[in-house]
Amino acid sequence: MVAGSLRRRGMVPLVGGVLVAVALAACESTPVEVASPTAAIVVYAVLNPDVSEQVVLVESSLTGRVDINDRLKFDPLDPIRTAGGSPISGADVRLLAEGDSIGVRASETLVRTRGTGRYVVPRAALALEPGRRYRLRVRTVDNREVTGETLMPGAPRGWIPGAGAVATPVVLDRSRDTLQLRWSVVRDARTYVIQVETPYGPWALFADSTQFTLSGGLRNFFAPGLPSVWFPGFVQTASVLAVDANFYDYNRSGNDPFGGTGLISSVRGGLGLFGSVVNMLRREVSVTERLRFPLDARWRGVTGAGATAEMDLWVDVDGPTVSSVSGREVTAPQRYLLGTLRGESLRLVTLAAGSSADTVSVLTARLAGDSLVGSYDSRFATTGARVFRRIAR
Repeated sequence: MVAGSLRRRGMVPLVGGVLVAVALAACESTPVEVASPTAAIVVYAVLNPDVSEQVVLVESSLTGRVDINDRLKFDPLDPIRTAGGSPISGADVRLLAEGDSIGVRASETLVRTRGTGRYVVPRAALALEPGRRYRLRVRTVDNREVTGETLMPGAPRGWIPGAGAVATPVVLDRSRDTLQLRWSVVRDARTYVIQVETPYGPWALFADSTQFTLSGGLRNFFAPGLPSVWFPGFVQTASVLAVDANFYDYNRSGNDPFGGTGLISSVRGGLGLFGSVVNMLRREVSVTERLRFPLDARWRGVTGAGATAEMDLWVDVDGPTVSSVSGREVTAPQRYLLGTLRGESLRLVTLAAGSSADTVSVLTARLAGDSLVGSYDSRFATTGARVFRRIAR
């Protein structure tokens, strides 16, 4: 939902491809050199008064002039380059409150002394207030300028800075519970966003009402294969945000895979989004489910160093040949688990955080009665327990 740069989609399909191929085969091909289009400045920034720093991403639209390495591991401190983009470094990036002509200059994040196009304004330098207007001004080293303006939505009753970032813990049993979300109307909100963080990326919807119910069996139609939204063993964040018109227009519009055209841009002099949101509520949802299958249990093993390791596992979705599995490590540091069960063969991935892309280790094991017997992939950590026994949970 909230991406670090312009949303990129696949190649545009050819129309009448067979007829074109036949026609070209009958003609002599003459190479034609086509000039690359002029690169545009692309800006992405969503102001939020509850976060500790405001981040502005500044990059260049892709024109074919710059070689892009699309095999880099994503780094949140270098989000443009590691997501296949071309950052613009050395710019003068400023956030300006209403009535301010100078503003607060953002500092650029450096990774190994290299600019990233990620510019940051800490809360200590600019404390944002709901209901106020803010402006953005970006000036590049070659004197190009991009500007934008947002009217931040108002705050819910009793709001204090940082309050929206504090989550209320709840427990959700997928097999019987629903998550009920209710909030109040705030002024200047174009609409509201309901969002749930999942290991396959966020599930999110716009909502014009002030209440929403999320079922335990909800599926993520934004991810391939329609995985579950709620994963037993995970603690997942569910939130509601009031958003401004810029945020709404940008995220409801489309994107040409090359030039970014089709997007409803809210900045002048370039492309992109300068918007704002206000947290209405936030829930830390501990997901569980009733025990249904032999794998659904707490499993205890002993590592090569003699330490005890425990994990809770559930069958997430029961399939005819392959079932998906989720869970968590019980012992510190607590980490999440995703996997598959094919017959009695289990493949289990340990995640560094809540994302399926952050693999720490891979366990391949066989379910034999009250035991899991297996080995770890040698490409990852090899210190985990190889034999686990089922214990009461």
